[in-house]
Amino acid sequence: MRQHDCTATADGSWSFKGTLVNNSDKNKVFTVAIGVTAGPAVAGHTLITKTVAAGQSADIAAANFAKTKDSNGTCTPVVSVEDAP
Repeated sequence: MRQHDCTATADGSWSFKGTLVNNSDKNKVFTVAIGVTAGPAVAGHTLITKTVAAGQSADIAAANFAKTKDSNGTCTPVVSVEDAP
Protein backbone atom coordinates (compact mmCIF):
# COMPACT_ATOMS: atom_id res chain seq x y z
CA MET A 1 0.00 0.00 0.00
CA ARG A 2 1.57 3.26 -1.08
CA GLN A 3 -0.48 5.73 0.92
CA HIS A 4 -3.16 5.43 3.54
CA ASP A 5 -5.10 7.73 5.81
CA CYS A 6 -7.29 6.69 8.69
CA THR A 7 -9.08 9.51 10.46
CA ALA A 8 -11.88 10.14 12.91
CA THR A 9 -14.34 12.98 13.09
CA ALA A 10 -14.77 14.84 16.38
CA ASP A 11 -17.74 12.59 17.21
CA GLY A 12 -15.63 9.41 16.75
CA SER A 13 -16.70 8.16 13.33
CA TRP A 14 -13.68 6.50 11.62
CA SER A 15 -12.97 6.32 7.89
CA PHE A 16 -10.08 4.88 5.88
CA LYS A 17 -8.70 5.51 2.41
CA GLY A 18 -5.59 4.24 0.69
CA THR A 19 -3.92 3.29 -2.56
CA LEU A 20 -2.85 -0.26 -3.39
CA VAL A 21 0.10 -0.62 -5.77
CA ASN A 22 0.94 -3.75 -7.75
CA ASN A 23 4.52 -3.44 -9.01
CA SER A 24 4.65 -7.05 -10.17
CA ASP A 25 4.01 -8.59 -13.58
CA LYS A 26 1.08 -10.67 -12.26
CA ASN A 27 -2.42 -9.73 -11.11
CA LYS A 28 -2.57 -9.66 -7.30
CA VAL A 29 -5.35 -9.91 -4.72
CA PHE A 30 -4.86 -7.51 -1.83
CA THR A 31 -6.68 -8.02 1.46
CA VAL A 32 -6.61 -5.09 3.86
CA ALA A 33 -7.81 -5.58 7.43
CA ILE A 34 -8.35 -2.31 9.29
CA GLY A 35 -9.01 -2.16 13.00
CA VAL A 36 -9.64 0.71 15.39
CA THR A 37 -8.89 0.32 19.07
CA ALA A 38 -9.65 2.61 21.97
CA GLY A 39 -7.43 1.43 24.81
CA PRO A 40 -7.80 -2.36 25.00
CA ALA A 41 -11.23 -2.40 23.31
CA VAL A 42 -11.83 -2.93 19.60
CA ALA A 43 -14.10 -0.11 18.45
CA GLY A 44 -14.63 -1.46 14.94
CA HIS A 45 -13.03 -3.15 11.99
CA THR A 46 -13.46 -3.76 8.29
CA LEU A 47 -11.99 -5.96 5.58
CA ILE A 48 -11.38 -4.84 1.99
CA THR A 49 -10.42 -7.28 -0.78
CA LYS A 50 -9.38 -5.90 -4.15
CA THR A 51 -7.75 -7.40 -7.24
CA VAL A 52 -5.17 -5.10 -8.80
CA ALA A 53 -3.90 -5.77 -12.33
CA ALA A 54 -0.17 -6.14 -12.98
CA GLY A 55 1.61 -2.78 -12.94
CA GLN A 56 -1.50 -0.90 -11.81
CA SER A 57 -2.78 0.79 -8.66
CA ALA A 58 -6.24 1.04 -7.12
CA ASP A 59 -7.84 3.33 -4.55
CA ILE A 60 -9.74 1.78 -1.65
CA ALA A 61 -11.96 3.32 1.00
CA ALA A 62 -14.16 2.44 3.96
CA ALA A 63 -16.42 5.12 5.43
CA ASN A 64 -17.70 5.17 9.00
CA PHE A 65 -16.57 1.62 9.81
CA ALA A 66 -15.78 2.21 13.50
CA LYS A 67 -17.14 4.38 16.30
CA THR A 68 -15.35 5.73 19.37
CA LYS A 69 -16.60 8.26 21.92
CA ASP A 70 -14.39 10.95 20.36
CA SER A 71 -11.53 11.14 17.87
CA ASN A 72 -9.08 9.34 20.18
CA GLY A 73 -8.09 5.85 19.16
CA THR A 74 -5.58 3.88 17.14
CA CYS A 75 -6.20 2.77 13.56
CA THR A 76 -4.08 -0.07 12.24
CA PRO A 77 -4.20 -1.46 8.67
CA VAL A 78 -2.69 -4.85 7.87
CA VAL A 79 -2.15 -5.80 4.21
CA SER A 80 -1.72 -9.25 2.69
CA VAL A 81 -1.06 -9.98 -0.99
CA GLU A 82 -1.36 -13.13 -3.07
CA ASP A 83 -1.42 -14.02 -6.75
CA ALA A 84 -4.83 -13.65 -8.34
CA PRO A 85 -6.41 -16.92 -9.53
